[in-house]
Amino acid sequence: MTDQLRPDEIVSILSDEIAALSPGDRIESEHTLMKRFGVGRSVVRSVIGTLQSMHLVRRVQGSGTFVNRRIDYVISRSKSPSLHKTVEASGAHSETVLIGSDHSFLPAKAAARLELPPDTEVQHLTRLSHINGLPAMYVEEWILPGVCDHVDVAIGVVRSVDETLRGMGFLPIRAWCQASLDVAPAHARQRLELDEHDHTWVVESIARDRDTATALFHSRTWTRQDAVRLVLELDDIATS
Repeated sequence: MTDQLRPDEIVSILSDEIAALSPGDRIESEHTLMKRFGVGRSVVRSVIGTLQSMHLVRRVQGSGTFVNRRIDYVISRSKSPSLHKTVEASGAHSETVLIGSDHSFLPAKAAARLELPPDTEVQHLTRLSHINGLPAMYVEEWILPGVCDHVDVAIGVVRSVDETLRGMGFLPIRAWCQASLDVAPAHARQRLELDEHDHTWVVESIARDRDTATALFHSRTWTRQDAVRLVLELDDIATS
């Protein structure tokens, strides 16, 4: 190109090109972009940084810059809490692994909200979900007593608490939810491959059976902003 473009013009051109690519496709290298647009490395890095802040690309140290696609994850009483179903419906690929399972006390605030004793012992699960190969969600779930004694065994096959409980005859819905942006604790950041200043979506919720209102589980999820766009439909969910 003979006429040098402004950085915002380069961003616009690359944004249009990225829209036609598939998630995970590698975009041109910094050197190639420098030659193509006739600009210096600092301009190219600024442009890529802007594309990254728009969640259109993600950088992988030592590998390059790749096309990124966020999925919409709707949080609503009428929508299934299952991440697996949401990701599949978007055309993306998800993989969830069980990291740990133990018995611990229900978090104090959740116990109070459910009007249960603070020393209520429950099964505690820790899971990590990948979307198109990217570690996207770090999830902690506390399964309430009497709901499913060996949910960790079932999770190893089904990979979804929601689907496991549906197989047992429950119909989980979100009865209460709270969402915010915050820095994840160190153990979650490590699993999500985030820096110490990166903010994530933090969603806490309580699921109940639709027909009986039986409390089923409490969950806390940390979600990468570049992997998921949360769509909150909270008119019919208790949030306080």
